[in-house]
Amino acid sequence: MSATVQTDAFLVCEADDATATTAPLDVTVISESVSIVLEARASEPPAALRQLWFRWLAGHLHLLMPLIEVRPWLSRNEGLELLLQSTRDDLDAGLPEQAADAYVRLRELARICRFLLGLAIDQPGACR
Repeated sequence: MSATVQTDAFLVCEADDATATTAPLDVTVISESVSIVLEARASEPPAALRQLWFRWLAGHLHLLMPLIEVRPWLSRNEGLELLLQSTRDDLDAGLPEQAADAYVRLRELARICRFLLGLAIDQPGACR
């Protein structure tokens, strides 16, 4: 069973949602989500906020990973395959119970999301 829900301003798609590969890619929303999670803080955010951020990142990653897998110009190397599988495993596992561990996991997922966003929007041969 699959569900797509609106969580605040962000659309969250479950892994088996067929719209995940056809939904529009909102670079601004994804970038803002990553920036919010990576913003410097004096302490770990509360559990409810960590869960919200996890849902944001999970939705973004479920949109990005299929896009990366179908890009013909991306070389299919072992490192990228390992990153995608590891990210899926982390998303399936959810957040750790400990606040500090959960916050570290969120920040790791945010960095992966930023990296995959770059791959997803990269166009071969584009002048920079």
